Formats: sequence, C-alpha cells, structure tokens
Amino acid sequence: MMDSKTPAYDGITVPPLDKVFRAESVAIVGASPKPGARNRIVKVLIQHGFEGRIYPVSPSADEVEGHKAYKTLADLPEVPDVALIITPAATVPGLIAECGQKGITCAIVYSAGFEEIESGKELALELKAAAEKHGVHVLGPNGQGVWSVQAKTMLTFGAAAFGLRDLRHAPIAIVSQSGALMGAIGAHLQRSGLGCSYIVSVGNETCMDALDALSWVVEQDDVRVVGLYLEGLNDAARLLPIAARARARGIQIVVLKAGRSAFGQEATASHTGKIASPHAIYTDVLEQAGVIMVESLGEAMAAVEALSYMPDPRVSGDPLGGIAVLSSSGGAGALLADHSDERGLPMCTFSDATMARLEETLPEFARKANPVDLTGQIRQYPNLFRDTLAVLAAESRTEAIVIQFASSGMKDLIDNGEAFKQAAKDSGLPIVITFAMEKVSPEIRAEFAEAGILISDDPSNTMRALRWLYDRRRYAELEVAPPVVGDAVDVPQSWGGMMDYLEEAGVTPANWTLVQPGQSAAEACAGLNWPVVVKVLPDAAEHKTELGLVKLKLQTPEEVDAHAAEFRRILGQPDMPVLVQEMVTDGVEVVLSCLGNTDFGPVLSIGSGGVAIELYRDVTYLALPVTPAQVEASLRKLKLWHMLEGFRGAPKADIAALVDAAVGFGNMILRTRNLAEAEINPVLVRPEGQGLVAVDFLGTARDAH
Repeated sequence: MMDSKTPAYDGITVPPLDKVFRAESVAIVGASPKPGARNRIVKVLIQHGFEGRIYPVSPSADEVEGHKAYKTLADLPEVPDVALIITPAATVPGLIAECGQKGITCAIVYSAGFEEIESGKELALELKAAAEKHGVHVLGPNGQGVWSVQAKTMLTFGAAAFGLRDLRHAPIAIVSQSGALMGAIGAHLQRSGLGCSYIVSVGNETCMDALDALSWVVEQDDVRVVGLYLEGLNDAARLLPIAARARARGIQIVVLKAGRSAFGQEATASHTGKIASPHAIYTDVLEQAGVIMVESLGEAMAAVEALSYMPDPRVSGDPLGGIAVLSSSGGAGALLADHSDERGLPMCTFSDATMARLEETLPEFARKANPVDLTGQIRQYPNLFRDTLAVLAAESRTEAIVIQFASSGMKDLIDNGEAFKQAAKDSGLPIVITFAMEKVSPEIRAEFAEAGILISDDPSNTMRALRWLYDRRRYAELEVAPPVVGDAVDVPQSWGGMMDYLEEAGVTPANWTLVQPGQSAAEACAGLNWPVVVKVLPDAAEHKTELGLVKLKLQTPEEVDAHAAEFRRILGQPDMPVLVQEMVTDGVEVVLSCLGNTDFGPVLSIGSGGVAIELYRDVTYLALPVTPAQVEASLRKLKLWHMLEGFRGAPKADIAALVDAAVGFGNMILRTRNLAEAEINPVLVRPEGQGLVAVDFLGTARDAH
C-alpha cells in the first residue's frame, strides 16, 4: 500500500485520505433499517448534514433511512469515495477485495474480531493482504471511524456523535488508538464550546496506523494542534519527521500515552497487541521531537485548548523578560509566582520606566513590583485593572500577562472584558485570566477564546498553560539532525575491535595493552602511564568485579604480573591474555549506551555512572541521530549535570567533549548492523579542555534467528 501513498516530506508519505475526510459519496456496507450501530452509522451522517450521496449496501433491505439500498458494492451506480464496512469479521477480507474490484480506494472497517482476539489474527492477515493486493487504504478494523466537522462528514456509529446536535469547527484534531476515548474526547470538545476539526479512531491499525493518520492531519490548514492518544507505536521513529513537519506548519502535537505503570503496559498490550517501550523513553524522545506530553485526559484537553488559539509568548530578548502578573489578591499572586518557579517559567522584572508609570497609575496601597497586587480595594478605582494592564502590556520585557481575580471575579470580568480583549488584540501577547476556583460558562470561555484569551480556574493551571506556550515557542527553534553517512559496520567482537570501534565513533578509549602469556608486564606496559588497572577481557568472564578479576591503582610491573597470574589461575586459563589500562582518576563517570530494539528503533541513553544510574534512575534517552543541542538539553535535565558543571569546588568537566562523543557514538550505532545493545561504562569526562576516556565497552548483536 505504501507505493500508492503520496510522497510528502523527508521520506514520510501521506496517505490520500482526502476521499475519507471530504467524501462526496459514501457506501455503508452492512447498513440496516433496524435500531443499532448498523443503522446509527447512517443516521449520524444524515443528522450532521452530510451533503454527499449515501449508498446503503445490504442484501436484505430495500431502503435505509430513506436511502435506496443496494445488494452489493458492484451494484452501486458510481464508485463511492469511501466504503464503510460494518459486517461480521469473516466477511471483511472479501469485501475489501470487492472494494478494489469496484475501484474504491478508501475504506473504514468498524467490525471487531481481528487482532484483539486470538482467533482473529489470521483474519487480520487476510484483511491486510486483500488491502495490499487491491490498493485499498483501510482504517481499522475495530475502530469508531472519523469526524470531519467542516465537511460535515461524520463517518462513525459512535453514541458520542449521535448525541450531539450542532458541531463547532475549531483547529483541534484528535488521533486516537482507543475508539471509546475518541468518542468521549470529541463529545467533550463539542460540549465545552471548544470544537474540533478532525477526529480519527485508528482501531487495530491492521493496514494504516496512528502515524499515517497524523501525517495527513498535520497537512491540513484548519489544524493548529493535534491531540494524540497512544498505547504504543510500530516504527515510532516516523514520528520525528512528522513532528518536524508539524512544527514547520505551526502545528503543535500533544501526546497522552498509556502504559506508565507495569500494569498499564500489560493492559495496553492485551488491548492492542503491542508491547510498549518503557514510558521514560517515550517521555524523553517526544521532548526531543518537540512534542508536548501530558499525563491525563484533563491535561490533554487543557493543552489542546490553550494551544489552539493562544499566541506564543513575546520574545523580549531580555534576560529580565518574562510573565507579568496583575492580581487583586496578594495570596493568589504569590501562588502564581510559586507555580511559575516550579515550572521553570520566567517572571518579568519591570524596567525603571514601568515602575515609574505604575507609581503614577496605582494607589499607594498597591504593590508595584511583579506580581502587581491591587489588593481588595479595587472597587474604589473602577479603571484600575485596565489602566494597569496597559502599563504592563507596554513594558518591553513583558512576554505574557496573567490577570488574577479573587472573590468577585465574574463582576471584574464583565466590567473589564472589552478592555482585556482589546489589549490582547493590540499587544499580541498571550493573556490568561485566572479565577480562584470560580467556574465560568462554556459560552463566556468561548467568547474570550475568540479574542485569544484563556480563562483559567486555578493559578497552577494558568502556569501550566503558559509552560505549554513557552515550550511551543522553544520547539519552533529545534534543529533536525542530518542523516548519518558512512559504511555499515558489524558489532565488534575482539577487544581491539571494540577499541577501534570507539575510536571511529570519536570516543577516546583509555590507553591499553594486553599482557600475553609468557610476556612480562614491564615489556608489555612500557608505553603506559602509571597507575594502571588490570582486568580480564569482557569475553573471559561476566561479573569481573564480583569475582575479584579487576585490580585498581597498580603502581609496578611486578604487581601486574602477580595479578595476571592469579586471574589465569582463578579461571583455569593459563593461556589467557590479560588487559591493562591506564587509570584515569580525575573524571566524572558517565554511562553511554544504546538500546537497539525500542519502538523508536535504536535509542541512545546517557546517565550517571556508578550506582547513581540505578539508584536515582538518572538517565535520559534520545532517538537517533541526534544534534549537539539535543544532547546538551538532555544532559541539563539530569542530576549528572551538576557534577559536570563542577560540584562543590570540583573543576568543570569537558562537557563539549561529552556532547561530541555522544553524537559520534549515536552515529556509529546507526551504522552498526544487527546491534542489540551497546554500552560504554564508564566514560570518564575529564576537566574542561582535557577530553574524556572510555574505560569499558560491551556490544551485543541480535540473534540471527
């Protein structure tokens, strides 16, 4: 099927789904005049004003909801744009073949009974084979279809769509691996007054998956934000170029992923047949891709709301720039400042000129510094909100504005609403109006949303929304790593091969030599600096330290000879060479490793060396290839960063050398055939300007079988 998709960008192909979302004619195979899902699918189309032609296909009915029914697809008077199939699973592969014979290129299969049950797996293979053979693009099976609001093309049997009367169009799209959640989200978006443009339930993803749907959605001009509900992805690396394309088009992707807990991973596997990669990998890689990740449905809905109509924070270019807060409650203003700090958001420091204007504008009792506190006496000064807002908007350091109401929020909103809307229009700044847990009707929220103003019920939620806006602004500047060039290599097997592998990757190994049987250490170690480490080679024994097969800080050749002899005796291998390395004592321990088989393909991980990586889970993940900026941003999230910067008087480590080594190691990984995993443990990052050394390396190849 991939051959018949339309090439779009960076090797990503976009399926030709316009015929689905903007269908002018629809065949409903399995439509029925009797109550139930097979009837409701026709009713939903009619109810929401579908303007195209509807062709029920039923061997037993003459008419469904006023539309003439046809016995088979072959009997239809034209080739419909899309076939909707809601028949028993066993009939579906044959019906897909009939679609192809009729010339129908797109189908949605709602029927269950495929991958989600053991006995349906063979049917799923037959369905896929039929789709590929006949060139039919199939969404599903076991899904709830799609919503296309502007085109009035609601191709679903879901109760959520059936329960709605009027649909609001808004630049919010949803792609979901759960059909039931898809319906619930769509209903919420409509009933809350937000609206949506497209909603897609991808079902079992037998032929087309969530990323295929996403690649089409981000090409649409009536989308500004996409919410993506995921349980797991196949070939998830495709998400990165799709996210880059979305950024280029000014579209933000928001992901809610199930499977954070062990039970959650088990539940998603049984539901969709997927085994998800560890949640931490998704978290880090999605951040790398400029995707916002949320942890609940409530957060997801809040994120798509804010990102659908709010502008980005202004770029002040001033280190003292940030958020300006105007509050009628000192306590709420303090909470806003706290939540700003918790989320790493900058608070604006007002210029002297602005402070002088505030002195002129505000009464004596008001706090003039940020956050500005008008106190509860604002009733005596009816224009205080709007006058102060004008001062804050004129401050060049102001990047966003928060207006915090207290107990009389609705009155203040009504009294000053038009001034707030005008300020948003004139300044282009994101403005958030925050209540102290007071609820505002969907109608009023929608009214202010039209002006680009978000209404929030809680100071914490306000700063969360601004965090998303700042993230979107930051993501717009993300670089895309260039493709890796170079000949393919194999996983090295010998110690010398491993060290050559590291050298080619740009990760300098510690100077080393092998003491052969019958050779003296004085001869073998002539070119090394002392002290040294003596240990057996990786393939000689696992758990070297536990077996006493590693000795540190040896100062003389005689000590090396004695320990080499002891190692050979312990392992019963008199002809075994023994490894000797220069010992580096002035470096920060770091682990560089690669997981070769994740949802995203090979993934680079960077973490604290020693026990910290296990004790504190101080590790970050990056999909490959990576840029130096991505590596540095990931390092800054770790506790390790404090050690690298020079903790408690220690010299600053050579961070630039570590960044270059991580990029080079990642590029080498992409060139390595059949890599299962690789680990450099530890890398010792020496003081700034002195580079780093790799002490040990382990690489394993995937089983050929």
